[in-house]
Amino acid sequence: MFNKYYTIDEANVILPDIREELVYLQNLQHELHMTCRCLNPLKRKKLEEEYKNKEDIFLLEAAVDFLEIQEFQLIRQWEKSGIYIRNIDDGYVDFPAVIDGSSVLLCWRQGEEFISYYHNVFDSYSKRKRIASANEKTEEDE
Repeated sequence: MFNKYYTIDEANVILPDIREELVYLQNLQHELHMTCRCLNPLKRKKLEEEYKNKEDIFLLEAAVDFLEIQEFQLIRQWEKSGIYIRNIDDGYVDFPAVIDGSSVLLCWRQGEEFISYYHNVFDSYSKRKRIASANEKTEEDE
């Protein structure tokens, strides 16, 4: 189902990098929203005022494009590593794993010290369950 499966230990080892990159991603998203908030009123101005704002609009649109590309690249990099961000604002991140022979997602929420929960692949965070032991079997252990 997934290209990469993580053990709980493997996922916990990379959490410091995930924490740092998630904050960076959240900052990118915040900057993107702020730039769009500046851009939208400029685009709504009357035609005669548009000429005066043309350079401002171009620079803001270029900034939006650049921020979107940065955001996309980071998310894509995570996905290539088998890490899935489910919610940037709340900091929900999933790591594919195998527990008791079933594909699941180890789930971590920003602010949690370690990965302590998992949920079934098609379930949401609201259905997450506590991991019984940090030494659960994974596909690589079998």
